[in-house]
Amino acid sequence: MKLILLFILLILCLMYCYYNLESFTGEISSPLENIKKFTKEISIYRPVDSDNLNIVKNKIINKMNTLGLTTTKQPFKRIINNKEYSFDNLIGVNPKVKNNFILIGAHIDSPQIEGCESAIDAATSISIILELADKILKQYPLFPLMIVFVDGEEAIDGAWANHNTLSGSSYFVDNYDLSLIERVYIFDLIGGNPDYSKISAFRNNPDSFDDINKLALINSEYKYNIFNDTKTYISNSSIIDDHVPFINKGIPSLNLIPYNFPSSHHTLEDNYENINWDYVETFYNVFLKFLINNLKDK
Repeated sequence: MKLILLFILLILCLMYCYYNLESFTGEISSPLENIKKFTKEISIYRPVDSDNLNIVKNKIINKMNTLGLTTTKQPFKRIINNKEYSFDNLIGVNPKVKNNFILIGAHIDSPQIEGCESAIDAATSISIILELADKILKQYPLFPLMIVFVDGEEAIDGAWANHNTLSGSSYFVDNYDLSLIERVYIFDLIGGNPDYSKISAFRNNPDSFDDINKLALINSEYKYNIFNDTKTYISNSSIIDDHVPFINKGIPSLNLIPYNFPSSHHTLEDNYENINWDYVETFYNVFLKFLINNLKDK
């Protein structure tokens, strides 16, 4: 009888080991592998108001739900060049926290360039944010995290102009209680050449200098340098991105975007195969440590 019980226990142990092999190897569940996997899923042509974008939205919502966030859609419509478009911002909030949120966001749409996967612009950002949320909430359940994925950042039906871009972020700041938000971080164009596409401070946003310097200091611990501190370089460019509507409302915001755009920007070369994963991994590790330090400083 004892031999039979031992045999059954052995079989059960073997079955457990087999079905939990991923957790033993640690390979599949590593942060970078998770980022790679989700980035591959959403690196598809996904212009505003398209079936492909709806597919991506559903994937993102399902992912946010598994993280335990209170997830909501913020639907709205906008007429651009006499045509009505439908949009959805996706909002995820830590339900254990009521205010002083740290908002991390990125845009979900691709430019209207047929076949452009928009992997760096900005599928990598979306995937990094979701992995950061998973990691930070497991370690610090009361972290005041808010995730916002905005729709309609790219130019719609024409060249970039005030009337046809930043649709989602502009709508969000006009229709959300901004008193709940302490600070905003917008990710974009993450995954280019580390030697060319550096992330730096922008001279027209001095409120971000302290954060950039902290990120650069953390980055100094890693092999690849992707952040410049303000002593090294300050960009004179004035990049219009989803941080602008927040700044216009007086919310401290940092646009984490390289001042030299990746060479694949808005071309068919912006695909999954051309992502620099060393850049992505460094960015993820640096920003995760930055968030943890931010929490400890409070």
